[in-house]
Formats: sequence, C-alpha cells, structure tokens
Amino acid sequence: MKLFCQKCLVIAGVTLLSMQCALAQLPKRDLTVELRQVEEVASTGYTVSTKSNVPVLSPQSVQVRNGEKASLSIGKTMTMQWVQSVQAQNASLAASGVAVSSNSGGVKHAITTMKSGQSIKVHPSWPGAKKMVTVEVEVQTNTVDARNGSELPNQSNSEVITTVSAPLGQWVTIASTGTAQNQQPGVYSSSAVSDAKRLLQIRVLAP
Repeated sequence: MKLFCQKCLVIAGVTLLSMQCALAQLPKRDLTVELRQVEEVASTGYTVSTKSNVPVLSPQSVQVRNGEKASLSIGKTMTMQWVQSVQAQNASLAASGVAVSSNSGGVKHAITTMKSGQSIKVHPSWPGAKKMVTVEVEVQTNTVDARNGSELPNQSNSEVITTVSAPLGQWVTIASTGTAQNQQPGVYSSSAVSDAKRLLQIRVLAP
C-alpha cells in the first residue's frame, strides 16, 4: 500500500510538471476572447417586422493571459411583489329581532427576487504562429420575460459548456438554437420568425 501511494505521488508530480512545462511554452501574450449571438438569415427570402429583436446573449469580450482563466458576469436583480392569497370572511349575528352582518377580506402579498444576466468563463491556450487556439468555454444566461398584469413573469436559464479549437481571429459557432428558415426566392413576409436559428459564436484575437 505504501509503494502504491508513492507511485501515485510520482505520477501526480510528473503530471503537474508537464502542465507547468506546457504553460511555459505558450507565448506570453494577452488574448481577447469575444462571444456573440447572431441570427442565421437565409440568402433567399426576406422578413420585415416592426418587432424589435433583442438577442438572448449580448456581445461580450474579455482579455486574458494566454493559458490562464478569466470570467465575466453582468446581471441585475429585480424584486417583485405579487398577490399570494385573497381571503374573504362573512359574519352574521341575530339577537332579539336584530340582525347584524359584516363582510371583511384581506389580501396577502409576497415578495420574490428574480435575477437576469450573463456569466462567461473562458480558458484559451494558443501555441503561437498560425496554430489553432483551444478554448474551454462556459456560458450561463438567465432571462426574465416582460411582466403582464399581476402575474409573475417567466424566467428561463440556459447553459453551454464545451471545449473547441478555433483559428485565431475567426468566428466559430459553439452552439445553436431554433431551426433554419428556408424561404422561397422573392417571398416577403411581415411575420416575425418565432423560432429562428440563433448561433452562439466565439472568436480569439491576439493583439
């Protein structure tokens, strides 16, 4: 058992040394990692809409040392009040030919907190020259829909965790949602596309 533990320590030491050597061989440069979300548009056909198109993920960028990790978080917290319960009470009293009745009620309010925003974590490794950049990416997005009336708005969360290889200076798609729209040539539409295909893309720049 003692020999096995010593062997594990040796392997762990060799692994750590290899990682340190790999980091030492990376060019000492500050890299810029950019993320954006774009909507895929068909080359044939057109869509005209008066409804504003708000992207789920706003464009973000962060600078990080080559081989190191960086994180960026932007968001806001909203406090909302809503009706939890409504109670009504009726009481009556009759005595000596006299009747008395009363109606009362109460509304119980509750307060809840909702969060919206974006959080990204990146870990780029670039060997230099024209070689590919290996990027570990983690993107979390929290959105809160518009509130209609007294009901609480819907809240949705999405998460993307992946590792990709990307050419330096080029946008690379790391995730997609929705479906592609195949419109006919010369066809015009006034209806907004409710499930348009959106692409989450990343790009690494070496200034």
